Amino acid sequence: MALVPLFQGLAALDLINSYVGLIFVHAAWGLPWITMFLRNFFTTVPVELEEAARIDGASRTYTFFRILLPVSLPALASAAALQFNWVWNDFFLALILIYSPDKLLVTQRIPLLRGQYYVDWGLLSAAALLAMSVPILVFLLLQRYYVRGLVGWSVEK
Repeated sequence: MALVPLFQGLAALDLINSYVGLIFVHAAWGLPWITMFLRNFFTTVPVELEEAARIDGASRTYTFFRILLPVSLPALASAAALQFNWVWNDFFLALILIYSPDKLLVTQRIPLLRGQYYVDWGLLSAAALLAMSVPILVFLLLQRYYVRGLVGWSVEK
């Protein structure tokens, strides 16, 4: 499996048992799919938007920040929400890279709430609901961008 070289590389950089190492790994894991996702989105943006901006004398930077970036907000919001949910719900990489008790993530803490002889299901359920509430809140905050991406940016031909 590919995790042994990953672990050895992070150990050589002294990034094991640190949030920086975990962030680095999640960024490296997420960049390829986000790049493909955004590339596929930008191929659907009509070229006429850029051409009209160039005819009006807009520079490439102005065209990107004033025209293409606002159009791409639904795609950026979708990619951010998906990546956030994947990172928030991560158990496997956090289990391998974070092992200090004071640095454990919420997905690592919930299984530790079980007792050896008794399981307090109320406590486990409450912890699971609290952990679940954050991704739901992120989705609710970004929901308007999903709707705008599905409906608002269609172009008639």
